[in-house]
Amino acid sequence: MKPFSPRPAGYTIEELSTIVGMSARNIRAHQTRGLLAPPVRHGRSAYYGPAHLRRLRRITMLQKQGFNLVSIAAMLGTTTVDGAERLDAAMADIARDQPAVVRCLERHGVLGRDDTGAPSVVRPSVSRAVAELAGAGVPPAAVLRFLGQFMDRVAPLAGEQLAALKAQTGGVSGALSACFAELLVSAFRTTVENAAEVTFADGEPGRR
Repeated sequence: MKPFSPRPAGYTIEELSTIVGMSARNIRAHQTRGLLAPPVRHGRSAYYGPAHLRRLRRITMLQKQGFNLVSIAAMLGTTTVDGAERLDAAMADIARDQPAVVRCLERHGVLGRDDTGAPSVVRPSVSRAVAELAGAGVPPAAVLRFLGQFMDRVAPLAGEQLAALKAQTGGVSGALSACFAELLVSAFRTTVENAAEVTFADGEPGRR
């Protein structure tokens, strides 16, 4: 006789489908597209964990915001389940121990609230960056804390520059203001990348 093998913690695809309000067919389609990691196999059965649940909720949230699956794949493609686990654990730690950091990141539009009211990163680019840094051994909590401090310093400067631009141009239309904002974002990114090349000159070549 084979020894009894208990069911692992997790959800069957039918249970997951009921929880997230998504058909099993769509869940499998997300796996095929690479948006969702494969389930854990236990004998002939497959089980999904909390990270799969959170991933599907993120996908659903982005779809409600109007993003198609191609865009969602581009935004979430580099975020692994392990990275999502580390990020969610860090968010729980920060919410418990550093509520001021949560309020700061919410103020800057980096954090929102999920279905349970818990803080959640709503900027896919931030999620990817934090997950990649976590994979390199940088604690997500430290990254998010630094991000809040950094944005507090940068926000007044951004406001000053845009106010100066408005004074020089006499005001611009909504479409043009978005173009100017994008121009400043591009300039800021270039400036930071140039500084990073100097600051981390002894790091991995070509990696930013």
